[in-house]
Amino acid sequence: MTPLETLLARRGDAPTLEDFGGEDRFFAQADELRTSRLWFRAAETILAAWDSLNSTDRAASFIAEALTAESRPGVIGDLLDRLCDHPGYLRDHSTTLNRIALRRTEPHATALEAETAGLFLEAALRLALAGGAIKRYGVLDVLTDPQAPSAPIGYARHVVRALGAAYEQWRDADLANALHAFLDIPALRSDAAFELAMCNLSDAFNATDRSSLLTQLATSRTHFTEAIDSDEDRPDATAYRAAINAVLAFEANDNEALTSEAAQVRRSTSEHALWLTGLRTSWRDGRYDTEAAWYTLSTDLEHTAAHLDAPLPTWPSQTIQHILAAYTAHRSVRLTPNGDAAALQLLVAPRIEDAFAAREGLLLHVHALLADAPPDWDRQAAEELRSAVESRLGLPHHEPEGARGKGEAADNLAAELGRQVLAALPPDTLSGLHEQLTDTYSSHIKTLPKAEQDLFNEVIRGLRPCLDLQSFSVREHFIRLVTATIRFLANRTNRGRDKHTKKTAYLFAPKPGEKLPLEIELQEDLHDYLDSAGFEVQMESIDRSGGRADILVLFPGFSTVIECKRELRKAEPEDLKRYLWQTVAYQAAGVTLGMLAVLDLTPKPQWLPNLRNNMWTEHIPAPDSRQLDRWAVVMRVPGNRTTPHDMS
Repeated sequence: MTPLETLLARRGDAPTLEDFGGEDRFFAQADELRTSRLWFRAAETILAAWDSLNSTDRAASFIAEALTAESRPGVIGDLLDRLCDHPGYLRDHSTTLNRIALRRTEPHATALEAETAGLFLEAALRLALAGGAIKRYGVLDVLTDPQAPSAPIGYARHVVRALGAAYEQWRDADLANALHAFLDIPALRSDAAFELAMCNLSDAFNATDRSSLLTQLATSRTHFTEAIDSDEDRPDATAYRAAINAVLAFEANDNEALTSEAAQVRRSTSEHALWLTGLRTSWRDGRYDTEAAWYTLSTDLEHTAAHLDAPLPTWPSQTIQHILAAYTAHRSVRLTPNGDAAALQLLVAPRIEDAFAAREGLLLHVHALLADAPPDWDRQAAEELRSAVESRLGLPHHEPEGARGKGEAADNLAAELGRQVLAALPPDTLSGLHEQLTDTYSSHIKTLPKAEQDLFNEVIRGLRPCLDLQSFSVREHFIRLVTATIRFLANRTNRGRDKHTKKTAYLFAPKPGEKLPLEIELQEDLHDYLDSAGFEVQMESIDRSGGRADILVLFPGFSTVIECKRELRKAEPEDLKRYLWQTVAYQAAGVTLGMLAVLDLTPKPQWLPNLRNNMWTEHIPAPDSRQLDRWAVVMRVPGNRTTPHDMS
């Protein structure tokens, strides 16, 4: 071994230019270095010193001549990786490297030549993907060569993987079409199917409509299955297939399937990451990032799904963050190796928006976050969700006043305490007050059965535009009243004839010779129920907007009136609107919130309406635009009924 080779063979980092005696001395020995089997160590030396070289052209010529003659795949692969990631070298010599790479893809008759040609093909693709001076047409011609499927497996496998990477970047149909030819080669079927699946996945998440999205996802899933069937050791294909299934399960509200598929995503991506330890190549980081993103999204979707159907109108901060992450995953994480996955929102967003649109408390929760969002919150995601839900509900968009900060906490809290008071509070205290506010709100319904929760959410959502409900005090007490009347309605709907007392006889069809009950029966029953529930109530209270209130409910700082009626002929919501003007007339000197309780005495030969059909919100516009609109919660109590056994 010569002294020069001894220097090149030294353990550790490559020798420095000083070790060779300087730049001029190095190139004086270039011929000897170029013919050495350790020449690549000399190439590492000049690449490390590139920016300080007096003549980079001499260095580039040295590398080009040695690289052209080299045939060892290990040496070629390592040096090409260094060159493709070296900005100084590529700045002036990428065209030379591309020319060498394309030329050396041609001879691949032997297994060694095939593997070497595949490495040069990947280098040419990397240069084209980087853009700049290198155009894609040269490498596209090589990738779509109809003779490629008949080449040795070592080269053909590189072609398959390069076709997939190229399609993700350029979405050229010729690239996807070229992949189909490799499905007929048993040794390459799994790789070809996987790359085709990734092509379809890319198409799916760039689709412009739900139908195209689902079609592409189905095709992608079929190819992933084909890849798995052709080679059972495919944790990557298993992970992606499970990811597709998880998203579809989330959209379908199938939480059991979502849990199973999400677990499979995490299991398979972890297995694949371990399998790739020490084998990752930097230019394929997009694929690795994609798998990591699906891992994270599976967790977000699973956590989100577990809470979307929960009754509470507010959620812990961690849950909201999972929901916002899932809602904006199409733009915030890399779910395809190149670019975003815009169409993902077509599947994920509707279920999330449905939950927030159906439960008014959740939308208020988002408003509170936007008013005083912590630094680690995705404010843009919350704003997108708020805007989408309000658009769906036909609500006007209201920007928060002023800049963000602790003085702009939830509007109802600020209305109660005053913004100057809030501004003086420490953040922890402010957060505690807001949590107490939302806990008070949720405590009224968290123990209700599902049908009653649904009804509560629908009623409160209908009242949201009422300005008086924005006051924390009014809101807290009126929500208590709504909850109590829902419980009353549920109790009286469930009451059986055999168990009724004289007090609830008005609910059932009269015996022969008896008359139908008057509304006073409902009035007294509802009054006594509310009284026993801790409300301060009065019957037939005078001097209420110039009239007499059937039931007056008194709260600190305000009161509301419940008007009681009976209906013998037509009791559909449209029919009962004729009572609304009298109901809201009692709001002249107080808050613009009231109730109408109607005893429905129409014949009921068939089943009773569901609880959720027997209470709703009515908005009564003011006759003059300069006046305030008014609001009423209507409760229809089913009377004149028989038992289920007697129904026709």
